[in-house]
Amino acid sequence: MKKIRAAVVGCGAISHNCHLPGYAADKNCEIVAVADPNDKNRKSATSKFDIGRAYASVEEMFEKEELDCVSVASPNAFHAEHALLALKHGCHVLCEKPLCATKKNAQAIIKAVEKTKTIFMTAFTHRYFRGNEKVKKAVEAGKIGKPYMIRVRFAHEGPIGGWAMSNSFYQRNQAVGGALFDMGIHAIDLAAWLMGPIVKVNAMTATLEKEIELDDNALLQFQFANGTLGYAEAGWTSRQGFAGYEIYGSEAAIIVDYGAGTVTQMKGRVKPNGERLIRKKVLDTKALEGGWPAELKHFIQCVRKNEQPAADVYAGVHSLQVALGAYESSLKGKTVTIR
Repeated sequence: MKKIRAAVVGCGAISHNCHLPGYAADKNCEIVAVADPNDKNRKSATSKFDIGRAYASVEEMFEKEELDCVSVASPNAFHAEHALLALKHGCHVLCEKPLCATKKNAQAIIKAVEKTKTIFMTAFTHRYFRGNEKVKKAVEAGKIGKPYMIRVRFAHEGPIGGWAMSNSFYQRNQAVGGALFDMGIHAIDLAAWLMGPIVKVNAMTATLEKEIELDDNALLQFQFANGTLGYAEAGWTSRQGFAGYEIYGSEAAIIVDYGAGTVTQMKGRVKPNGERLIRKKVLDTKALEGGWPAELKHFIQCVRKNEQPAADVYAGVHSLQVALGAYESSLKGKTVTIR
């Protein structure tokens, strides 16, 4: 089998923990090159993953290398530029979330994907956790009856401290958005993946603790196309508490606890007097298996089979629209319709 020639744009934490090890784990893939203006990050990537060539210029890398696929893992502000450059050179693309920073850039990416007919995947990692895949199947099979509410909480202390290799997450000219763009975009995609397209969003964002120019907390309310409701919390100031999500339906509820790594189904009822007649059943105790390795494996399979992934360019655009709508809602104090 001919080896897939891969490259990674951006050598920060997500590349070191997801993209580079994902390609390296596949014996039929070859990491041909990486590109990053940061000399320290480039050297760390090439030494750790035995990559022969590293470029300070993304343009130079594309000019000199013959590539099959590219991971775009640069800061958010550069996603569109680097994705469009990769598509121009006929490469399949795995683009980190958010897809880009503006609706105009999103439309340009869509046009380029449709013109080149290349594989394009948005890096929504949470779709590839084993527990979430089970929940998706259970909801589609009607195991909880008619779904009518989802609650998502994705929060931690923030990207600095044992994770990020620079402070780019906190710089507006690089990250564009804060916790909403970082954690909230995952919550938006997961909610839409499980419940259907989001048609309205109402939100509040705030900077509650960190001395940064971006939001470190966000609260979002959703209405889905089928009329059901949901909400999400995304934050960079959480040192404790629940992380995961809950889906409530007419017949049962499913709770996914990321901290415990469990998926639990709950059936029964709570009477008006407070009496609880609830039966619990643990569906999975290793819910967080998969994730980054599974994401890269899926992308590589899509490239080999020439098949578009479910988390395609349109999924990336939808979540971006909702996130931008949430920022508009917070700024203007009104509900925003997603068109």
